[in-house]
Amino acid sequence: MNKLTGLGAIALMLSAAPAHAQTVTRTWVSGDGDDSSPLCTRSLPCKTFAGAIAKTARDGEISVLDPGPYGTVTITKSITINGTPGAGYGSMIVTGGTTGVVINITDATDTRRTVRLNWLDINGAGLGANGIRIASGNLPDTSIVVENTVIDGMTARGISDERANGGKLVVADTVVRHTLGSGIQIAPTGDRIDATLSNVRVHNAAVAGLTANGASKVMIGNSVFSGSTFGLDIEQNNTEALADNVTLSGNATGMFVGAGATLRLSNSNVAFNGTLVNGTIQSHSTNRFMGNGAGGTVTPFGVHTSATGLQ
Repeated sequence: MNKLTGLGAIALMLSAAPAHAQTVTRTWVSGDGDDSSPLCTRSLPCKTFAGAIAKTARDGEISVLDPGPYGTVTITKSITINGTPGAGYGSMIVTGGTTGVVINITDATDTRRTVRLNWLDINGAGLGANGIRIASGNLPDTSIVVENTVIDGMTARGISDERANGGKLVVADTVVRHTLGSGIQIAPTGDRIDATLSNVRVHNAAVAGLTANGASKVMIGNSVFSGSTFGLDIEQNNTEALADNVTLSGNATGMFVGAGATLRLSNSNVAFNGTLVNGTIQSHSTNRFMGNGAGGTVTPFGVHTSATGLQ
């Protein structure tokens, strides 16, 4: 083989390199897409989140073009999955004991360590295990943001945060319904998780609307927890939650506070629960309690002159 022929062969090999080795900052999925699409462009979208994620660069975004079933996905890098309101809605049917979204960032070169899930509809159909599971192996300081999402019909939990290395969790404008475990469970196995829940609705969780333990620090605002065994379940030493403008209604027990845990409540409505509280809560004078069964202890904090009329 002469030199020119050899160079031509090399050029041919390079031109034939698989397109799927490339990644781009923005990819697209469509119900009419095809996962063999090399770059999941708007004109040639992929069909599933799993098909698109390998072609999406770290810190990039997968956007939805139209409503469709986009399958389950495992996320191992910083990324945004956007259901794109006005264009589509990212739908997943989760069956066979699987999880809709698994997040597990373990690559130390991923300095941003941020996952944002927006406008997703995750349907367990009474068969899927978890809607979103944040795995124990995530690196420290990983930040997870869930917005404008509906999770329904899980046999375990809607959102399960199981990190060993701590991190941040934000859940906003999200609905979780009909879970056989807790609707949202924050259960670190090592360092604490700092969580913020805003405008969250959890209904009919067989365990609790929210369970927090592992010394987590949780801020809850403008949210509703109803129809569950426990509305709020705050457990273990040094776990702290502050709930403001929260409604707890129709639960077997409105609030459970374990030994050494702290729950502070302000500007909230707690009504029609079988038991008001199991344990002790710290209550601001701006709370309203009515129609609850007796139980537990309510102590004042802040500007508070009376703890009467709690039942």
